[in-house]
Amino acid sequence: MAPAQPHDTTSSAGGPPRARRRARRWGLLALAGLPALGLGELAAHVRFSEGAPDLDAYRALAAPLAAMKRPGDLVVVAPAWADPAARRALGDALSPLRDAARPDETRYAAAVEISALGQRAEELAGFREEARQEHGPFVLRRLVNPRPARVVYDFVEHVAPPSADVRVTDPPAACRWNPRARIATGGLGGHPTFPAERFECPGGLFFNVGVTVIADEEFRPRRCIWSHPPRAGEIVTRFRGVPLGDVIRGHAGMYWIIERERKGAPVTLAVRVNGETVGEATHVDGDGWAPFEFPLGAHAGAAGAEVEFAVRTSDYTHRHYCFEADTR
Repeated sequence: MAPAQPHDTTSSAGGPPRARRRARRWGLLALAGLPALGLGELAAHVRFSEGAPDLDAYRALAAPLAAMKRPGDLVVVAPAWADPAARRALGDALSPLRDAARPDETRYAAAVEISALGQRAEELAGFREEARQEHGPFVLRRLVNPRPARVVYDFVEHVAPPSADVRVTDPPAACRWNPRARIATGGLGGHPTFPAERFECPGGLFFNVGVTVIADEEFRPRRCIWSHPPRAGEIVTRFRGVPLGDVIRGHAGMYWIIERERKGAPVTLAVRVNGETVGEATHVDGDGWAPFEFPLGAHAGAAGAEVEFAVRTSDYTHRHYCFEADTR
């Protein structure tokens, strides 16, 4: 019997092997795609060679921004990562700290958006455009909130005697008000700044109550009331003579490195009005800067209420908790 012959890959007409034909087709497709690839690279080069606006470009916005901005307007930079550059160049022309580290945008009647690189501020998506100007690489827009909230009382603004006092419950002890405490900062990856004006509770530095700014899980600044829960019982911040709206609304969260890296026990915030609990919000790692809202029922509209915010947890380890609240 004759030995088996190798498989013949040529066609009966003597054409090229199938593998060669496939390679040729792929080569033609690759050649056809080169122009598109080149155009894409050119566009990317142009975009990145132009880059973000420099500080001088932001400084040139000072006059038009001042002309467009009205008292009480929020100023927002888009994209958000450009905010530090704008703040360095424009300084006080931008929003004060309470606005830069705002809980959200619901209380603002209007905002001015500084838009660079064609970006828009997602948080202002529900605002209506009232005015628009182009200045160099920027677009300035004045945007109006169709339904701004009317804040009756902001608790963050009143964390001091005689409006507020603080106590722990187990064992019971009052926390001392210190208007000239030593400012303490945690540095990179540490705790947020503990302010000079704060209530100091038994247990050490972390167990104080005062207004600070944390970086949330998205590294956005949030101005809030630092209220680390104690080992046992509650840490209670009480406000007296509070005029009430229809609800108590707020947000709570933890410093970003705690929220992301150091998992721990849930933290519960109980809100009491004239001794009655109107609601509780429990924060679990991963919730981020989370909102809460409690209807006030029969307490709504009261002129001089006593409101308590009580914070507790089953394990106080790494529970760097901070909240803000208002009544509206």
